[in-house]
Amino acid sequence: MPSKRHSRRTVMKTTGALSATGIVGITGCLGDDSEANDGEMADEITFYNAGSLEFDPGTEANIGRFQDETGITVNVNEVPWANLKTSLTTIFNSQSPKVDAFNGPTWWLADFVNAGWLEPLDLSDDHMDKFPDSLVDLVTFDGDPYMAPEFGKWGSFLYDKDVVDTPPDTWDEVLEMGPDLSDGSRAGFGFTWADKSVFTFKQLIYQAGGSLFNDDNEPIFAGDAGQQAMEFITDLRDEGIIPDGISSMGEGPVGDAFIAGEFATVESWTPLGSRAIDEWGEERVGSAKPPEGPGGRATFQDTNGISISAFSERKAAAQKFAEFMTTRESCKNNMLVEGNPCVVPDVYEDDEIQDEYPSWLLEDMKYNLEHAASETYIQQPQVDDYIDEQITPALLGEKDPQTALEDAEANVTRLYQDIGLL
Repeated sequence: MPSKRHSRRTVMKTTGALSATGIVGITGCLGDDSEANDGEMADEITFYNAGSLEFDPGTEANIGRFQDETGITVNVNEVPWANLKTSLTTIFNSQSPKVDAFNGPTWWLADFVNAGWLEPLDLSDDHMDKFPDSLVDLVTFDGDPYMAPEFGKWGSFLYDKDVVDTPPDTWDEVLEMGPDLSDGSRAGFGFTWADKSVFTFKQLIYQAGGSLFNDDNEPIFAGDAGQQAMEFITDLRDEGIIPDGISSMGEGPVGDAFIAGEFATVESWTPLGSRAIDEWGEERVGSAKPPEGPGGRATFQDTNGISISAFSERKAAAQKFAEFMTTRESCKNNMLVEGNPCVVPDVYEDDEIQDEYPSWLLEDMKYNLEHAASETYIQQPQVDDYIDEQITPALLGEKDPQTALEDAEANVTRLYQDIGLL
């Protein structure tokens, strides 16, 4: 095993019962200590993939490389994304060994690790050190990684060169330039993450230098940074820089609208840059670092990775799979085959990647990866819902922003008290 990493993130054992809406049972699910076949290299594993491989050609290509190089067969269970967490929860609650490895988002980690459902990964420091420190910290508990980062999405700032000569560099400049960029048929600024307003809020609270929780798992998002994030959105709305109904804009509609010329600038997921180049050509697409907020240019990160079931009877083979799928070469191959943004910064300097993408776009993608921020926390879906249900009416001008933040923080505090975390 590699030496333990220093991390403030620990496996958080709770003593209370989770709410009825929670899908993770914290107590009574810690699994057995069976080591049956753990150290024996099996000749096959079962991998649960989020969706059909038809739409994951990068994953499919890397699975093929793994099988060719190791001789280990990967039996893929293609589970629709909407059903994957529920399927895994059912399997893990019964301590079934039918799953060896799966790919999922970092925001499942806290609940899955806390329930004892995941095996800590035996990955060397050399393997983990190629990822940004912020990402390593996100997947590490008690010094051990529980997920090997595979690919991800994080914020990027794009603009239409037909409309914008010099992009805004700060929040203040967004507010100053925005009205001139908005002409009734075009909005000056748009967010991809709306339709899940909490994602927009996370991006902005990180740019304001804040976070959702402190080291003691206490919610702190109603503080100064949260207020600054909500004030920025309120100012954008009041100045007519963002369109009405911001909370209904999702990734697809904002991307479609940007391509259609309905946004001058947009804070978007990384893949939109490649799509805009395909639609417009390089001469029209502008890319820049995210406008700097009071605390910096942090972008919100949503990364997927490979984890191993604590109940697998083929852990050695599953471990080999998790490692292989997240090597530098596999991450690079995923980006080349499928266009998934790579989670290894130095891949953006690779000749093959440079030949595939414009260097100016790669420079910003790498910067944004290295400055991406996120958090994992217990009952994350429920917490995010509590925040979302309060701030969405505030984003629409239907509720006082500070009241919305305080109400959301009170709801999260009660949840954590009920489950014994606070």
